[in-house]
Amino acid sequence: MQLLPRVITSTAERVHREFDDRGPEACIDSLTRDLERNNPEILDMVARCATDLGNPSKILLGFGLFYRALTAECGADFENLLHPLPRVSPETRDLLVREIDQTGSETFTVACIHDLEANNPELLQLAHSFASAHGDYLGVMQAFALVYRALADEAMRERRRVH
Repeated sequence: MQLLPRVITSTAERVHREFDDRGPEACIDSLTRDLERNNPEILDMVARCATDLGNPSKILLGFGLFYRALTAECGADFENLLHPLPRVSPETRDLLVREIDQTGSETFTVACIHDLEANNPELLQLAHSFASAHGDYLGVMQAFALVYRALADEAMRERRRVH
């Protein structure tokens, strides 16, 4: 079951135009401020991945596009994101770390990529295009997989709490 918004082509194109029009630095600054307030676990994951992969500003740009595509698909505008995505809890993050430790990062990543392919192909294309331009394709895709899965798992937990 897909609980995250399915990004469509026109939304991905609009997000790219936003980044072009506003400038990547302004977009990343806005998204970083939003994540600091509303999704610090995601920001921490992204910051760690960006540092590990090298060239943090370029990696943050890719994650900014990825995250913004999801929020834009929810109808949130750039300056007022209205927290449309679930807030990832430390517990969700800990569960994912344990799963990765048990299954291995490659198995985890492949499963997430299959989920994206089935449920959010435009978002997978965005991640793939960005990762292809980086020297460590697998590392970048693992990072996108971690962020996507953390958001999806938290969305599932929120849905269970409501029902």
